[in-house]
Amino acid sequence: MEIKVGDKMHVIIAGAARAGKTSLSLMLNDYGFTHYKMDSVKRGICEAFNLKYDCWQAVSPLICTVINRIILDNKTDTNYGIEKYLFDTPFLYPKDIEMIDTSDTKVIFLGYAHVDADTYVKQIRDNDKNNFWSNKISDENLKKWTQDDIEYSKFIESECKKYNIPYFDTSSNREEVLKKALEYIIS
Repeated sequence: MEIKVGDKMHVIIAGAARAGKTSLSLMLNDYGFTHYKMDSVKRGICEAFNLKYDCWQAVSPLICTVINRIILDNKTDTNYGIEKYLFDTPFLYPKDIEMIDTSDTKVIFLGYAHVDADTYVKQIRDNDKNNFWSNKISDENLKKWTQDDIEYSKFIESECKKYNIPYFDTSSNREEVLKKALEYIIS
């Protein structure tokens, strides 16, 4: 089923780990996007520049620079208007989005600012597939990681309001929230 979404439209789905970015990206498969999972690019940047993987504020502008270059190159490519890019990326900061030419790009953030860590760890465990990276860490470490991501989600929720960027909270009713995010993107 080919549904036409804006010919020159690109999408950036940013936010906390395990907030639904990849799930939403997969929901957009039928819309003709080329999907870039920016986790690998982030790891490459961290390794190349000897940055810690958790140094998100330092990595965010670098990821935005990479995304912007891909979008700008598309505008001069012979396939302009044919290729539509979807960037699925953790730990961007809303303030850094201004580094990206968003004239033909929709940007949304996903997070879970309205849940406690124990509840979210349970949700993750209940929905994990065998190959998910979160299956490979202990509940204790997952809880610590989740607490950090809840704080990040609270921060990006407030920053999204400040910069007028849509924020979708997947703390509860995740599937419904992702459907609303999908509707926003394809509208």
